[in-house]
Amino acid sequence: MYKIRIQYILAVTLPIFIFLPWTLTAFAGDFHDAPFEFFFDNHIDTHQQTILRLKKGDPASLFGFFYVIFTGATDPVSGLPVARHPRGSGQNEECGVDDINCVVGWIMRGKPGEAKFLYHSGVNGNDHPVWMVNRVQIPQPGSFLHFHWIGQESTDPRAESVPDACDKINAGDLENQVPTAVNETCPGWFLQIRAVRRFAFEHGGEVVPVRPGIDNATHLNLVTNFAVVQEPDMPDITSTR
Repeated sequence: MYKIRIQYILAVTLPIFIFLPWTLTAFAGDFHDAPFEFFFDNHIDTHQQTILRLKKGDPASLFGFFYVIFTGATDPVSGLPVARHPRGSGQNEECGVDDINCVVGWIMRGKPGEAKFLYHSGVNGNDHPVWMVNRVQIPQPGSFLHFHWIGQESTDPRAESVPDACDKINAGDLENQVPTAVNETCPGWFLQIRAVRRFAFEHGGEVVPVRPGIDNATHLNLVTNFAVVQEPDMPDITSTR
């Protein structure tokens, strides 16, 4: 534990090119310990550790890490080792328990905001939930192209105002569990992620090569417009995967 805490301090205080986050491993005994004690109150907490910064009592920013576990497989296209997010104790994939070795895949920054939930399942199967925003809502400068909601038990000061429809553990619940969150505006965080190692990320029916640097591909889930197509002569949208 001593080693990991020293490296966390380096992550906060030293320039990004000095910090070597790929050496970090998450242990069950100190996962979400201070200062990395922020909770979204949903499934993302199985693979994130972040620090919440407040400004006059309001959420101002997040800083932390996104974790992955390696599956032992190799992506035949890129030749990179395949990794995915751990799914938590319910799937016997709790960081640091039963030899589950969680390592940092990305450094994460967050800015508070809100977005309207559209859907989770689609012609390409289940992926990250898709949210609609106005362009002006996306924080700048940066690459904050992933939105993640919070629940009513989040350590975010806005938790008490989370609508019941948004208070869901899993992405599929937003779409399927009553009250549905479809067309509901939910508070949460816009996230920018910077990969710190080379791997092939497995999620949503895809395996995406990841290399160190800003990652705008693996977690992209924002749109700025949405069309409800009702005309009977419109062609069906088919899968690309």
